[in-house]
Amino acid sequence: MKRKRYVCFVLSLIIFAGCETTEITQVPYKKEYSKYVNDMVILHYADNPEMDVNIRNDEQMLSTLLLGPAIIPQLLMRLAYNSAKKEDIRAFNDMVFDLNIGELLCEKLNTKLQLCSYFHIVPQESITKSSAVWELMEKRDKDPRDYEKIGTELGVDTILEIGIISYGIKDPGVFLDPYASLKIDVKMTTALEGAVIWRDIVEARTAIGMSTEDFLGIVYGDAQPLKEKLDDAADTVSEHCIEKLGFDTNYTYLLDEEYIRKTRHNINIAEKLSELNVLRHEDLITNSDYDDTKLDLIEKARGRNSAGPEQETKLSVTEETNPGSIE
Repeated sequence: MKRKRYVCFVLSLIIFAGCETTEITQVPYKKEYSKYVNDMVILHYADNPEMDVNIRNDEQMLSTLLLGPAIIPQLLMRLAYNSAKKEDIRAFNDMVFDLNIGELLCEKLNTKLQLCSYFHIVPQESITKSSAVWELMEKRDKDPRDYEKIGTELGVDTILEIGIISYGIKDPGVFLDPYASLKIDVKMTTALEGAVIWRDIVEARTAIGMSTEDFLGIVYGDAQPLKEKLDDAADTVSEHCIEKLGFDTNYTYLLDEEYIRKTRHNINIAEKLSELNVLRHEDLITNSDYDDTKLDLIEKARGRNSAGPEQETKLSVTEETNPGSIE
């Protein structure tokens, strides 16, 4: 009897180990909120969860079928499976130790919001210059005074916070393809009162594009493909966020490296928007000049040139302020 109780207890621990409930009250975004959003900062929490890796479902299923209904062998097999999974998690996290998934996602959101919206976004590299903001990034449950302090420090009226719930690589098993996944909690808050005007769970799964065995054979020799798959997941999640805010994402194709190589102007739009945004944030150009020059950059990246005489003058002034930063 004691042995059966022990087996049941261990099985319960295995089943519920790693299970995590996320209690998040979702707040739908209403388009009328956009008229109150002018200047925004995108923050991520200082800590990210460990990347999850689950790539042994095929061998687990085969072992389960071979062992049949025998409880003790099944239990031992399950323990061995969980031990191997922990080793996979450790190995994969070691491969991407230099990848901050929260930071990566914020950079993508920053670029795409500049490209697709009319919001003025604080450059990501300017955020951590404020020690007060850096300290508040470590605080998950902020009160209205915290949001007001961030707004005052960075000169913004809106804060967009990104919390990574989970991310990783998974092979669902027989007849299903492996994929990279990313799940986030995104929250938009006013700086004045700390009022939440949008909160949602956004997630994406992007196909690995090859069998698990082939993928593992590559990443154990070179971690870059693993980082690229996580980058693809972050790219998809950022696009979902833009869409949920009601903005058109048609221009995001301009960010594609292959597209950039093929165009006549060969403009790296992400790099140029970042440089232009720094000039705006440091008051070297006006918001109006930033908006006009940004539109001209987008038109050039699309293979067009719509700048009239007045716009050409603004472009020349910007280039003199920071030579070579726009062209």
